[in-house]
Amino acid sequence: MPKSGLEIVKARHPGELNETQQRRLIITCQYIDKMLSEIEQVLHSAASLSPFPRYVVDITPAQARVIEDHIRRLRSQLLRALDWQHMKPESPEIPVTRSIKVDLTFIDIAIEELRPSYMRGCGPVPEDAVNELNGVVHELRSLASGMERYLRQELGTNLESRLKKLEETGYDVALLRLIEQLITRHGLVEFRSRIDSLASRLEDNNLEVALFGRVSSGKSSLLNALLNTDVLPVGINPITAVPTKLRYGATLRADVAYGHGREETVTLEELAKLVSEQGNPGNLRNVVRAVVEVPSPRLKEGIVLVDTPGLGSLARRGAAETLAYLPSCDLALLLIDAGTALNEEDIGTLRLLYEGGIPAIVLLSKADLLAAGDLHRATAYIQEQLQAELGLGMNVHPVSSLPNHAILLDHFFERELLPRFDQARNLRNASVARKIGALRSSMIAALETTIDQTKRRGREIPRDVHNLEEQLRLVTGEIGEQGTILSHAFFELAETPERVLNETADSTLRWMQMNSNARVTSLQLSEWLHDAVWKAVQRHIETVRGVSQRAISTLQTVAQEMGRADVPAPEEVESLLRDMPRFELASLPEAINMSHWMFLGTGFVRSRIKKALRENMGSLVKQELHLYGDALSRWSSQFVSKIVLLVGSYADAYRVQLQRISGTSDSAIDAPQLEQDLALLRNWNANESRDASETIEREA
Repeated sequence: MPKSGLEIVKARHPGELNETQQRRLIITCQYIDKMLSEIEQVLHSAASLSPFPRYVVDITPAQARVIEDHIRRLRSQLLRALDWQHMKPESPEIPVTRSIKVDLTFIDIAIEELRPSYMRGCGPVPEDAVNELNGVVHELRSLASGMERYLRQELGTNLESRLKKLEETGYDVALLRLIEQLITRHGLVEFRSRIDSLASRLEDNNLEVALFGRVSSGKSSLLNALLNTDVLPVGINPITAVPTKLRYGATLRADVAYGHGREETVTLEELAKLVSEQGNPGNLRNVVRAVVEVPSPRLKEGIVLVDTPGLGSLARRGAAETLAYLPSCDLALLLIDAGTALNEEDIGTLRLLYEGGIPAIVLLSKADLLAAGDLHRATAYIQEQLQAELGLGMNVHPVSSLPNHAILLDHFFERELLPRFDQARNLRNASVARKIGALRSSMIAALETTIDQTKRRGREIPRDVHNLEEQLRLVTGEIGEQGTILSHAFFELAETPERVLNETADSTLRWMQMNSNARVTSLQLSEWLHDAVWKAVQRHIETVRGVSQRAISTLQTVAQEMGRADVPAPEEVESLLRDMPRFELASLPEAINMSHWMFLGTGFVRSRIKKALRENMGSLVKQELHLYGDALSRWSSQFVSKIVLLVGSYADAYRVQLQRISGTSDSAIDAPQLEQDLALLRNWNANESRDASETIEREA
């Protein structure tokens, strides 16, 4: 046994270096190989596409090959030196994707430091350069983000396999598949995001059908009967201000999301408490979304049914939140209780729906209450009223949730709802087909100008390429800045509850001045508080909507000037504004009674109202605004990233095309292959395209 404290020395083989010397040997070999790699890069610098070349290539290709032979011999000798010590190079551990992502992080930091706020460290930035400098930042960031998005998403999802899956499910995407393959072959990455967007549009096969109606009009009962289930609570109490979505799922499941960001799966009993006025009065639990998956055949094709809060309910936020849901709705069903008459509330709802461009169907619910003759007269009367009040000639469909009247509901679903769903799907597919056709035209133009950058084969070159590029740069910058603008705005909203309280106090005072009763109820205060927050948020949403619409208009102008058919549509902005979080108070404020103070004057009463509001709900409003600000920031981040992607996908394609037109593009050209693929696109038809795409796939 060795003595304690003595080092055990490993037996040395003849000619073997010690461990430290071996480590020195392999590190030196690695360093030499790194230097050889740099020499290889210098040798091939002439073939680099970098716009910032560092080296003057002063050797011929033949001389470069001789040097490469020397490099190969050196590397071979490095391996023999390691083999002498019975060593081998270690296997690589760093994935290429990880290395690229790290480099992209540093690129993003470098781009960020081009912002005017950083550039001012080098001196004042001219005012007329600020917007374009922001545009430069966001152009570069858009391109870098596109590469990162490809690494993080598309490498895992595989765009080609998504298109194949869509084709297998009956969609005609042969042309889109062909375009994707040609894009990959010729490196036209500026078009990839457009294909991704079109594929996502086809994959989203849902049609959201929302039920609107007065309290106790039978919405929940009708939905339960339509799906042959009892997932929604029914009764005399109105649903809270939480639209509840019912979509297809293999098993029954309910999920809810809260204003502070937490989501959870709940039982049907818990769901009934969370979405009913009785179980969750005034939505004190701050539920912002409820989704129920139901294994119903009637939902399997992609129909999503939405139970909205009752209009005119005692829970006053219900009406406002129902109308706030309108942008998310594809088709509206308005229920009119057979036991009541058509009133201004019903007509007002229909007017709002049509002003929002949302098609609507009118249902006469609880039709079992009326005899056949009375039912016919009731539907005819409602039709006459709608024609007289709104100028709408529309049928009224009687329905009932009772089992012995199920045939009414079955007829409505089969004869009215399913055809609407099929029509909507066909319209969506036709819209996508038009966009694919426009993309084909743009691909043809891209290939034409790549083959010959000095002329556009009969097409007129835009008069001022630089002016068009400047417009794209400005619109990219303005859209890109919206993330920062909204983030600051929502942070300020969350940090300034006093503004909300002041506006609520002003609303309270105005009401008192117009009414003899100086007592204000808790529900009134809650309504005015929500209105103050909603107005503040809407002001910023309208601003970003206006900026987005101007961006779309600019892109359309640039596309027209370039003779391009692929343009974004204004309605694409609205589709991105869905699911904006709603503000909810966790409890109702206390009522205010100023009857003893009104004679002291407006200024005094206003100050008393503000004091009462601060004392009984100041801390609550501050807390809820913090939560709501966080929710808005998360939502706005997602919204802005989507609108930036939408605008950037078109702007980038236009920008690259302008570079090709002006002859500044550095794309490598395989002219014979480009000519062949250009002819394929020009003469495209579905059958030939499938054969061609299969050929391209085999070659790849």
